Amino acid sequence: MKKKKKGKSRWQTIKNYKYLYLLMVPGFLWLLVFHIAPIFGIVIAFQDYNPMVGILKSEWVGLSNFKMLLSSSSFLRILGNTLKISAAKIFIGFPVPLILALLIYSCRNRYIKKIVQTFSYLPNFLSWVVVVGISFTLFNPYYGVFQNVFTALGIPYTDITTNTRTFISFIVGSSIWKGMGMQSIIYLAALSNMDMEMFEAATVDGANRRQKLWHITLPTIAPVCAVVLILAVGGLLTGDFEQIYLFAGENAQLRMVSDVFETFVYRNGIRAAQFSFPAAVGLFQSVFACILVLITNWLSKKFGYEGIW
Repeated sequence: MKKKKKGKSRWQTIKNYKYLYLLMVPGFLWLLVFHIAPIFGIVIAFQDYNPMVGILKSEWVGLSNFKMLLSSSSFLRILGNTLKISAAKIFIGFPVPLILALLIYSCRNRYIKKIVQTFSYLPNFLSWVVVVGISFTLFNPYYGVFQNVFTALGIPYTDITTNTRTFISFIVGSSIWKGMGMQSIIYLAALSNMDMEMFEAATVDGANRRQKLWHITLPTIAPVCAVVLILAVGGLLTGDFEQIYLFAGENAQLRMVSDVFETFVYRNGIRAAQFSFPAAVGLFQSVFACILVLITNWLSKKFGYEGIW
């Protein structure tokens, strides 16, 4: 019996599912234009890039931009701020969408479930500009809602959005509040694919809800949690520029505790028309993120999970 040629069978598969492959075209073009093609621009991190002469004719300076970054008096402070904020968002924010998904999934009243889902998803569709406006209305120290309430109760009020001791907590909390609803969708999808026969068997054996949660639900969605955590750790050196810059602005005191690589690059690179320096910082972040992903993926496999590859 003759074997079918491998190339021919693949072409036949593509032909049979041509419409599904067509759905990949917009995503592939987006990936090509915004992620693959710009890779060539990495070379400006090793140049004194001059837009007037272009990449090919700009002066080659080697690792000078990286030396400038590492020798900067602000480097350790910025690195510490970035790690502190990102780590808090990961390790405090990681379980919140999972807990929300478990609560929504276990709710038996479909109307309450829909209401909770709607209100938890809504903040994700608000831009940080809108969130800043809402925060200003709530926490303003002169005519904010909380200021009026505290004054009426005779309690001293401090604006947590401008206090250096509470600003990081506010940044982390607002980020978790804004994204927990959409992030919970991943876990809800995993929960919806669980084998209900396992729960029925556990009920017959006399297991209570806590035991079902601990021995069935959590082990079932653990691989999904591992993948989400790996991807989150990859962004450990990446701060949310829009959020931090809009809340901190040009406040020098807040900058000391909230300045991250993105805001540092914006001030010292983009506004100063220094394009090579931001490219060097971005490459530094990317290499660091790649190392973190490789390590966490390896650890995930060591603990018995699949990882992301």
